[in-house]
Amino acid sequence: MTLTARPSAPPRTARRQNCFDALRLAAAGCVLVQHASTHLGAGFLWYRHGGALWFFDGVVAFFILSGGMVYASAERCRREGRPAREYLRNRFLRIVPALYLYFAVMSAALVALGIVSLGALRGTPFLAWAASNLALVPVYHPALFHGFGVGVVNGSLWTIPVEVSFYLLLPLLVWLAHRAGFRAMVAVAFTAGLTGTVLHAALGGPTTEVLGGKLLGVTFWPWLAFFVIGIAIGRAWPRLPQHGALAAGAALLYAAGTALRLRADADWSVVAAVATALPLAYLLFWVGHHGPAVLRRSTERLGDLSFGVYIWHMPVINVLLWSGLAGRLRDTVLVTVVIVVTGLLAYASWHLVEKPALRLKRYTSRPGALAG
Repeated sequence: MTLTARPSAPPRTARRQNCFDALRLAAAGCVLVQHASTHLGAGFLWYRHGGALWFFDGVVAFFILSGGMVYASAERCRREGRPAREYLRNRFLRIVPALYLYFAVMSAALVALGIVSLGALRGTPFLAWAASNLALVPVYHPALFHGFGVGVVNGSLWTIPVEVSFYLLLPLLVWLAHRAGFRAMVAVAFTAGLTGTVLHAALGGPTTEVLGGKLLGVTFWPWLAFFVIGIAIGRAWPRLPQHGALAAGAALLYAAGTALRLRADADWSVVAAVATALPLAYLLFWVGHHGPAVLRRSTERLGDLSFGVYIWHMPVINVLLWSGLAGRLRDTVLVTVVIVVTGLLAYASWHLVEKPALRLKRYTSRPGALAG
C-alpha cells in the first residue's frame, strides 16, 4: 500500500477555488431572515412571515453541502492512511472553538443583562444548560431563560447534535464504501436515512411533542438522506454533465416541487423535502463550482462567516426583543440591524477563534472542489 507523504502542516494561505463558502453564508442568511421575520414580526424586502417567495431550505442546504464536503475529508483521511482520530480532530477544530466561544460570551451576557443571577450559576438548570452546550447537544432549554426574548436562548442549535452524530457516522460509511463499493454504500445509507425520515414524520415531524420524536429529530437519522445526496453528488460531480441550462432546469424543478411541498402536511414536510433535495443539490454544486468570481472574492475578503451567522443570529434577535429595541424599528430596517450585528459577531468569531483553530489541522482538502 502506497501512502501519500504527509506535510508537516497544511498550507496556511490555501484558499477555496469555488463558491461554497458563499453558498453556506447565503443559506445561513436565509435562515436568519426567516427567523427574524417569525420572531420579530418584521418583513424583509418582499418577504413576509408566512409568504412563499423565500428560500426555506437553508438547513437542508447545509446538510447537503456538509455531506459532500465532510465525506471528502473522511475519505481522504482513509486514503492517506491516517488514523480516524485525525479526521475527528478536524471536525472538532471546525465547530467546537466557535461553539465554546458562543457559550462563554452568552453566559457572561446573561449575567450582565440580569437574566441570570450569580447565584443561579450554581443551580441545576443553568449547570444542565451549560453541560448540554459543552457536550455539543445544546437542546436543553430551562425555564430559567423564559424571560429572555422568545424564551429559548438559541433554538437554532438543534442542528449541532445532528451534524456531530453524522460526523461520527462518516468513518463507518467510508469503510462500507471501501468494503462493498460506493454505490452500495449510498443505496444502504439513503434507504436507512429515508426510513428515519418517515419514522420521524410518523412521530409528528419537526413540531412533534412526542419525546421519542424530539430525541430522534436531534440525531442524524431523519436527516441522513440529505447528507447522502450531498455525498453522492459531490463524489460524482466530475463525471456529471455541468451546464447552465441543467442548473436552470434544476432550479425550476426545485421551485415547482417546493410549491407543492408547501401544501403538504407539516408532519411530513421533511419527507417531501427529500424529493426536492436532488435538484437542489445539483443547483448548489453547480453554483459552488461555476458561480461568479465575485462570490468567491467576497468570502475570501470577509472569511467563512456562515457558521458564526448561524450561531449568533438568534441571540441577537432575543436581545432586541428583551430590550424593547425591536418595538422601535420596523420591517426591513429591523431585520437589517439583525443582519449587521450578527455579521459583526460572525466576523469576530471567524477571525479571532475559528480561523486560528483551523490552522491546527494536520491535513486539509483546501484548495480544491470540496474542503474538509
